[in-house]
Amino acid sequence: MHATHSAPERRASAGARALVAVVLAVAVALAVEQTYRVFVFGSAAWSYARMNSVHDLWVSGLIRAAANPEIVFELKPGLDTYFKLAPLATNAQGLRDGERALRKAPGVARAAMVGSSFSMPAGVALEDAWHQVAARMLDARRPGVRHEVVNFAVGGYNARQNLAVLADRALAYEPDLVLFELTTHLPFMTQPDAFHRRAFVAAPRTHPFWQSFVVERIRAQLGPPPAADPSPYPPEALAAVEAAIGRAAAVAGGRGVPICFVVLNMDQRLRGNAHALAQAAARHSPCVVDTTAAFAGADLADYAIYRIDQHPNARANRVFAEVVVPVIARAFPGGAS
Repeated sequence: MHATHSAPERRASAGARALVAVVLAVAVALAVEQTYRVFVFGSAAWSYARMNSVHDLWVSGLIRAAANPEIVFELKPGLDTYFKLAPLATNAQGLRDGERALRKAPGVARAAMVGSSFSMPAGVALEDAWHQVAARMLDARRPGVRHEVVNFAVGGYNARQNLAVLADRALAYEPDLVLFELTTHLPFMTQPDAFHRRAFVAAPRTHPFWQSFVVERIRAQLGPPPAADPSPYPPEALAAVEAAIGRAAAVAGGRGVPICFVVLNMDQRLRGNAHALAQAAARHSPCVVDTTAAFAGADLADYAIYRIDQHPNARANRVFAEVVVPVIARAFPGGAS
């Protein structure tokens, strides 16, 4: 005789099978997600703290309104966390740097660094930042002189913000040299006056550990490809940056401090734009350096912090330093060739 099952039993059995199917589907989805995370982020994919740092600075919880509306926002002081997988700490003044006294110690040659995410830098430990590597290289070139770079760079800063940081904060640290970062996207970061006048309110912090990077990747593949920066620059975009460059040179020069403009670029497709920035800077300072040529023929994937973020990694930062050091060594007062 065949056993017969009641309707409730059949419904229970069907429900159990459905539950098993759902559990299996979730397990497969989680396995795919974690596999993709390991592919993109390596061993950091297993760390909650590090994965929860894979977001833009705007939604990181790491910034606050600046007292100077021209600067708009700044890093919070006293941070000890991660950002784009790398450790990120700030000092009591909110700089991504060690503690720095306003007055220089004897025997110190000091530079003040203003810039954006390439020099903050994003996704790279501070000791691997190009300007910190450069300071150590300069120490080796100039025995008996200790070089330090006070780092005022913050991701997302435009030329107008960097100018305000230079005038309002950086020159108070008695620099012997100002390093002013230029990146090829800078002319497209110009903001209207209202951006520098309205009260800044930081966006709520996101928690990327809980988001699906697989889903985001699928969306990116299905959507339109990201637009490339126009080349050559629209005249008005480049003019706004050159105006800030000219004012920065005047502000530093008014305090008797030389200024060096550093064009940080790896992408050969943007070499025309990098050259345009370098030319604009050269009209205002004899000290200009462009890193583009050092990456000719390179696979940019080897120089990115991870597969879905093209910020320069530690290896790229070292190349930046190698290109920049011979130039800025001459720019320091009393510097050697």
